[in-house]
Amino acid sequence: MLRVNVDGKVAYGMRLTSTLSCSMNLRNFPLDSQNCTVEIESYGYTTSEVLMKWNYPLAVHGVEQADVPQFTITGFHTEDSIVSTATGSYQRLSLVFQLRRSVGYFIFQTYLPCVLIVMLSWVSFWINHEATSARVALGITTVLTMTTISTGVRQSLPRISYVKSIDIYLVMCFVFVFAALLEYAAVNYSYWGRERGRVGGGNEWPVNGANKEDRESAVNVQKWVPSGLMDGVPQPQDRRVEALEEAMSTSNTAQNIRNL
Repeated sequence: MLRVNVDGKVAYGMRLTSTLSCSMNLRNFPLDSQNCTVEIESYGYTTSEVLMKWNYPLAVHGVEQADVPQFTITGFHTEDSIVSTATGSYQRLSLVFQLRRSVGYFIFQTYLPCVLIVMLSWVSFWINHEATSARVALGITTVLTMTTISTGVRQSLPRISYVKSIDIYLVMCFVFVFAALLEYAAVNYSYWGRERGRVGGGNEWPVNGANKEDRESAVNVQKWVPSGLMDGVPQPQDRRVEALEEAMSTSNTAQNIRNL
């Protein structure tokens, strides 16, 4: 648009559509705020030929209706400056936007699922310690789910060298989930270690200490296998009787020696 007024002033307007980039600091992502600047500068005319200034108070309008994905515009201000280069001094006009990231998407896609997964890993604390397969399966599933969420978040962000806030959050959730799995391994080892030391002097696992699934499997085997095949297999009760008879025999021998 070109308009010449009666007083000699010339109004010249041009519409430009462009895609701009903004350098962001993602250390506090996704709870971050950014400042993005749009700069307009004369390319071929120095300040001795062209002077530009903002037309206050209507320098910028329509910013309130602007829609920026994942961001909310909290404010803006204008600046003007002169840039000196080897070819001369040039006028520069700057428009600075204050942006705040919307966290609703990340709450439902990252934060809430991670909280639920950590709580799900704690369910294993209420499962019977003899249900080994159930507790291990639950622990491994939660660990793999946390790994999948972390991978998805990293793929949606640029590769940067510094640590972001969401990275620390995901790592801590992963630590809690993995610690729940290790807790069962430690408790299971400690429990069976005490039982093995209490029964049999640590030489064999206690018969009554086997988990419920193993005991049921042994009963089913004895039920379906013909009796002739099980005759030569020592049963837990037979081993206890033999141990008792051996102890009584040793006691009688010691008594006979004292009588002599």
